[in-house]
Amino acid sequence: MYLIIRCPSCSTFTYVDRFQKWKLCPQCGHAHEVAKAPAYLDVEDYHEAEHIVKQMEKHLHANKKKDFTPEETAELRHHYTEALKKRGRGYPAQ
Repeated sequence: MYLIIRCPSCSTFTYVDRFQKWKLCPQCGHAHEVAKAPAYLDVEDYHEAEHIVKQMEKHLHANKKKDFTPEETAELRHHYTEALKKRGRGYPAQ
């Protein structure tokens, strides 16, 4: 499992193994504590994480936004969970 996080220094989206303690930003070189970085999504593998990071950056750029609103982040999580359910790997219904 990988967390999609954002560098607190340059705001670049990246991903990290969920048990990793520190992340060196590939964009600015800033080393930051993973637990303190804003986490947007928890995904299954790094291929998926790479794809989602690109899509998130593309969305913000296309909409001339700097960040997702809390509502957009919740919607992103909801859509990802629904996609997992459709693939048969989702969380059990509550």
